[in-house]
Amino acid sequence: MNGRSGHSLIELLNSPDPDVNRIINTFVTRFNAAYGIAGTDRWDITKEDWQRYEFLGDRVLSLIIAQSLFTQRDAVLDEGSMTRILSGVVSNRALDALTRQHEKKAFTRLIPKSIGGQNTYGERITGGAFEAFIGALYCEVGLDDVAFFVNVIMEDALNSYNPNQNAKGILQEYFQKIDKSEVPEYRETMRKGPDHRPVFTCQVFLKNALLGEGTGDSKQQAEQEAARRALETLGLIRR
Repeated sequence: MNGRSGHSLIELLNSPDPDVNRIINTFVTRFNAAYGIAGTDRWDITKEDWQRYEFLGDRVLSLIIAQSLFTQRDAVLDEGSMTRILSGVVSNRALDALTRQHEKKAFTRLIPKSIGGQNTYGERITGGAFEAFIGALYCEVGLDDVAFFVNVIMEDALNSYNPNQNAKGILQEYFQKIDKSEVPEYRETMRKGPDHRPVFTCQVFLKNALLGEGTGDSKQQAEQEAARRALETLGLIRR
């Protein structure tokens, strides 16, 4: 998958608001054209090679998340804390939950027919599919571009293990204690700056009432900042 098509895939991976479905579809189409049978609707790979990529992807994911925990946290975490967070974030259950945030059909394309033809897969397979995908991307484009992609799409999952950084989770839990039917709604209201480095503005509402607004280098960061502002307004955290 070298040449111009490879650079296009790299550009998709380096988007601050990546279209995961498009990335998967682009990857599968180009991988099959380069190494398998072009036009195949799923990743054209043997079960054995898929499992090899899965093994590699598990290690790549662990390295990326470990580095993020080591370098990007507001507070220094000890070894035990980092180990617990890492284990939770890269577990099959967590990766399966991540895949469910995106179009099911796209992730199904990452499960070759050699794994089985069923339409319903357990978290072991869906989590493994994500790991295999990351392993293959690592082989094609290298660590830096894969790390950027992983850190963006797993930001919310990583933050959810640190209450101090998961303002969205705190805000949602607060309202659900009052009324389980009430869930804060996040809306992107502005995106400015160059395509390769945009700045996002998001607002959070409850029953169409504005609670807070925030900006960030990614949509996830802007939503977290909006949630933090809402928590400040509600008096749940200090300014």
